[in-house]
Amino acid sequence: MSDSQSVTIVRRWFEEGWNKKDSKLIEELFSPSFRADGGPHGILDRLGYKQYFEAVHLASPDIQCKIVELLDAGEYVVSKIISEGTHSGSVKGIEASGEFVSTEVIDVWYIVDGKIVERKNAEFDLVGLKEQLNQRVRFESE
Repeated sequence: MSDSQSVTIVRRWFEEGWNKKDSKLIEELFSPSFRADGGPHGILDRLGYKQYFEAVHLASPDIQCKIVELLDAGEYVVSKIISEGTHSGSVKGIEASGEFVSTEVIDVWYIVDGKIVERKNAEFDLVGLKEQLNQRVRFESE
C-alpha cells in the first residue's frame, strides 16, 4: 500500500527537511499561512517555525527524526517520531551540555492542496528532555 499525498508530504518533511537539514523545504511544503501550535516553542507562523528549525539544528547539528508511525486520516496525518541528537550548541540561553538526548514527539499535521497548513503538537516529552539535559530549563510552552 502506498502512502497518501498527505503522508508523503509529512514523511518528506522529516526525512529531507529535519534529517538532511533542508530548511528550503519549508517554502515548498508549508502554506504561507502555516501555524505551529504547541511543543517547546509555543505558537509560531511559518517564519517562526523556520527560525525554530534553524535554532534546533544549531543546538544539535546531528539531530535525526526516526519515524515510528505515520497515521493517514485524509487531510490529517498523525506522526509519532523519536528525535535524537547531541546537545552540542547553545540555544535560548541553554548552554551546550554535550548530552545525547532522545525525545518522543507526537504531532497532528493538517494538509490542504498539497501544503502543510497546521502542525499541532499532541505530545512532547519536556520532562524527559529536561532530565536528559540535567538542567532546569523553561520552554516557551510552559
